[in-house]
Amino acid sequence: MLDAEGKVLERTRQVLRLIAKHDMTLATGHLHQDESTAVIDAALDEGVRRIVVTHPEFTSQRIGVQRQRALAEKGVLLERCYTTPFTGKVSWDVWLGNIRDVGPRHSVISSDLGQPFNPPVEDGLALAADRLLAAGFTDERCG
Repeated sequence: MLDAEGKVLERTRQVLRLIAKHDMTLATGHLHQDESTAVIDAALDEGVRRIVVTHPEFTSQRIGVQRQRALAEKGVLLERCYTTPFTGKVSWDVWLGNIRDVGPRHSVISSDLGQPFNPPVEDGLALAADRLLAAGFTDERCG
């Protein structure tokens, strides 16, 4: 993705131009937070309209709330995966707090389930919704 100096590689920019040309969505995967920021800025420069930072609370990313806010201000969505706090990779307080602090409108809730040791995939969004409701999130209130 990046060269030794932290600049986005031309082959990465080629992919970003294809994403923009075909109006697709860029998801950052498991990029480190510095890589994500550089690629997101390049994506915006190349005309990508939809960007999702995947599980910003996950162990390998650990994107702080201030950086999450800055990304949200650029129009980026943050994928909040139920499995991240469910498996203890981050506390529920951090996960819910980040949704509150960045703003629910900038979050996409997913389950990230499918592993045999976790709840069934079909239960994931209901479990996430239950957790959000218990924390005070409603259609009218953001927790």
